[in-house]
Amino acid sequence: MVRAVMLVGLALLLAAVSPLAAQEAPTRPAGPEDLDFKLGRGKPGRGPHPSETPKYRELGIGDLGFAFAAFYTARSYNISDIRKLDHSLANSWLHSFDPWGLGTRIHAEYRLSNEWYLSLIQRADVAFGLLNTPHHETFSFYELPFTQNYPASNDNQKLSVNLELEFSVRWRWLWFTAKANSWMVFRKTEVRGRRDTFVDGQLGTLDSVKDRKRTDWDNAFVYGASTGVGFDFFFVDESARFIVFAMWRPFNVVRFRDATGITNGLEFIVRSADFDLTDQAGIYFEASAQMYLPTDEFNDIYYSQFSFGIRWR
Repeated sequence: MVRAVMLVGLALLLAAVSPLAAQEAPTRPAGPEDLDFKLGRGKPGRGPHPSETPKYRELGIGDLGFAFAAFYTARSYNISDIRKLDHSLANSWLHSFDPWGLGTRIHAEYRLSNEWYLSLIQRADVAFGLLNTPHHETFSFYELPFTQNYPASNDNQKLSVNLELEFSVRWRWLWFTAKANSWMVFRKTEVRGRRDTFVDGQLGTLDSVKDRKRTDWDNAFVYGASTGVGFDFFFVDESARFIVFAMWRPFNVVRFRDATGITNGLEFIVRSADFDLTDQAGIYFEASAQMYLPTDEFNDIYYSQFSFGIRWR
């Protein structure tokens, strides 16, 4: 009897509790409006790109983005005039540095689709350098009808300018690039000869050196275009990517010491893609080297440059 009463009481308790449980159960399945989406950059209503991180933001389709950079730069270059003695911009790679330079860069990028991008880069930088090297210079005389090469000191002040305009079409991790650029050098040389007279072994002193101390001005120009491909190291983290370019430079014009030649060469570039410190600012670096074939007037033509700075959007 007692057992029967307990079973009846348990049944009544379950009957009383079941409506409350039914009220707490969801009345409908969860929908999209119940999910908490974290929207990324781009157009309203667009979610984050799968590759985005807290330090990296991808352009949306149809979006135009701008990135700006300011950087320190240093470079080394040379052109040797084979028609004369010791007439080069520098006598070695280490002696030809312009170590004090500043530059700016503007990068505009437009996203056509999930895989295709258009890119336009404008760059301008200027650098200053000093070079003090002794070597022979040609001197004339007041009366004697010939010239003579004498040891002399050469104190050079150099100002170099680099200008670039680069257009690229990017598919995923491949860059198809065309670039027009020019680098220019303006040099002031103070020459001081170490001899002031012409002395003959038998006749003695015959004449004095003319313009033993003088100032020479030089300028050099290399301008042309290049085309090539770049490889984006896509397997590196998005916030630490870099790109390697291999470029062919056909029909470059070289001007130095009132002579002009046409040559072609190669250019190699290593450049940061998105070294982001935050979603607005990051690190910019680039290292490049240009090498050219000799012409009838010039040889030992090269240009190398390293840049390091900050980038922001």
